[in-house]
Amino acid sequence: MFDTKKGKYSFEENERIIEKMNEGVQEGIRERDILKELATELNRGFAGIMSHVRKLRTEYPERFLSKGNSGNGQDKRLNSWTEEEENQVIDRVNSFLEQGKSLSSAIAHLEKELKRTQGAIYQRIYTLRRKYPDRFSRAPESRPRRRRQLEEWQLQRPVIRNLNGHSISVEAEPKWTESHPETAATLESATIPSQHETSELELVIKAFENRYGKPSASTRKQLIRLMREYGHTRVSIALFTLQDDREFPAMIARFLESHLDKRSRSVK
Repeated sequence: MFDTKKGKYSFEENERIIEKMNEGVQEGIRERDILKELATELNRGFAGIMSHVRKLRTEYPERFLSKGNSGNGQDKRLNSWTEEEENQVIDRVNSFLEQGKSLSSAIAHLEKELKRTQGAIYQRIYTLRRKYPDRFSRAPESRPRRRRQLEEWQLQRPVIRNLNGHSISVEAEPKWTESHPETAATLESATIPSQHETSELELVIKAFENRYGKPSASTRKQLIRLMREYGHTRVSIALFTLQDDREFPAMIARFLESHLDKRSRSVK
């Protein structure tokens, strides 16, 4: 496959494009087919040719022939659909489907007859089916919908928190939970930590143990409560930046004084 040319179009190329477009309009050739021929002839990309033709039409509109003044009234295409065209679409679709042929083959046949794109014909069929459902002999077959396969992490329920940032406790509203057992069961399952959350809890507790020693059972519960209240990320950041707090040295000094005082009393 040869590389297409790039860069500015020459005067000769512009003249050839205008000449080719006008010839195609007079012969009733579709614009898309004309652009394909120009892309091959000038060794240019199809998208580049299409964009350049649009630019030339803007700069020199008087040099381009339109389908309205080409002298061929049969090839003139209107944007709006006539009643005859709609009837032709309905008849052709019904005929093809009754013969066991596909809808795409009917659209391809209508494309040649109506001088319209397949996308426009398909859209018109969709509109007509909604507007006149009784005029179509066969309705389109419904496609079976497959259930979306979710990843494991998408099935995990988040911990529900109230506006104050605390986890919702089902026991806090016993009367409400009795009257709404299904919702209460959902809330109860949502407050159970997931496997992902449990791993994050253990990582933060392990980091605390490496810096300050193994926590007791009460300290561990307190750390879990803080992580559920403020989040794992916030607690872990605070854990590693405690020494940057101005009050941290004073707190260590107070703890050291209390520790030494306790040891001196045990010695006596």
